[in-house]
Amino acid sequence: MKVVKIGGSVFKKENIINLAEFIVKNYEPYKTIIVVSALGRSPYPYSTDELINLFVEFKQNHSNDNNYLLDLSKSFVVSCGENIAAGLLSFAINYLNPEFKAIPLNAFQANIITTDNPIDSDIITIEIDNILRLLENKFTPVICGFQGVSKSGKLTILKRGGTDITAAFITKLMKANEIHIIKDVDGLKSAPPNIIPHCITIEKCNIDELAEATMNGNPVVNPEAINILQETNTKIIIKSIFSEKFTLSSKEIVPTQLVSNISNKDNITKFVIYLPSQMKNKTLVLDKVLKEIFENSISLDFINLDVFNNLASFIVNNNQVEKIKQILDNNQLHYKTMGRLSKVSIIGYNMRGKPGIMYRINKALLNEKISIIQAQDSHISISLLVPLKYLVTTIKALHQEFFEDY
Repeated sequence: MKVVKIGGSVFKKENIINLAEFIVKNYEPYKTIIVVSALGRSPYPYSTDELINLFVEFKQNHSNDNNYLLDLSKSFVVSCGENIAAGLLSFAINYLNPEFKAIPLNAFQANIITTDNPIDSDIITIEIDNILRLLENKFTPVICGFQGVSKSGKLTILKRGGTDITAAFITKLMKANEIHIIKDVDGLKSAPPNIIPHCITIEKCNIDELAEATMNGNPVVNPEAINILQETNTKIIIKSIFSEKFTLSSKEIVPTQLVSNISNKDNITKFVIYLPSQMKNKTLVLDKVLKEIFENSISLDFINLDVFNNLASFIVNNNQVEKIKQILDNNQLHYKTMGRLSKVSIIGYNMRGKPGIMYRINKALLNEKISIIQAQDSHISISLLVPLKYLVTTIKALHQEFFEDY
């Protein structure tokens, strides 16, 4: 059993026949489950962003009771992209090879059960009986990703990147041998292709490396989907219909390269908080602030708690800055912010316990006269905080050091 997720800018009306030919050539009928996202990206018609843009004329200041109905109506429209994609692809597959008996399924037909919120919902489970029944009757399911059904029977849509999450859930529940992520790029790249056009496709990587890359800004797969797949023994294959290259990732792979990927996150801000001087007060205030940040579902990174010097710092995405300021102001805390920053992460399974990595990083950046604002490491990554204006130079210097001169 294989699960095939198709999405991104590769999925367009003009590519439907190419996609269908690729599926007919490379996969077996009724031993394959296909999960699709909406066609293309903005400004492509019926892409998710274009469907969301239908609502830009409406203001968002409404009562909470009314917000639920507004979101429910919005999810009804935004989910249409996946219906169109599933229907078109099923039609094209059956046109080329009727033996596949491709059948489109929306979230209701696939029994994708989610939390109650109509937008940014989370999958609770997928009741796979109907999918199994179709496979047993020699059908090939083509399932709408990104969609769900609440326990009360209402249509929901997932967070952005939700098609990856749908595909990962199905992979886990079906105990599929492989999941194939079909993209407009042919795998995990050594660096962002828009910055390093000659970057290489990583042939193999450990799933922990892939998880680290996605959590640190690489868009190749949704990080929540990788978290789900880490609980399985499934092989993850990231590929394109236009290339023979691909990336294979699994738990068992021990890569040979020192570094597998350089990823980055932009649009981030650093907060430095000045805590009260008394130990009891500072720990209580810190606990209260962190609790409020958690209750607002805000993720913190580069956390540094220096309670003996009465300081705490972290970074957040720019879209969370005003909410953090509100929390800190409500708690009457003094703080300063540093904006226009980038987080650059060097990721590699074989960096563990290897001496000299930080020396090479620092040397490469010093040669370009770039100073590191802050650094932190995990067992397979080192992340750097640098000014946004030096992002391109930083990535080029690190790629030169670890991939072109290695």
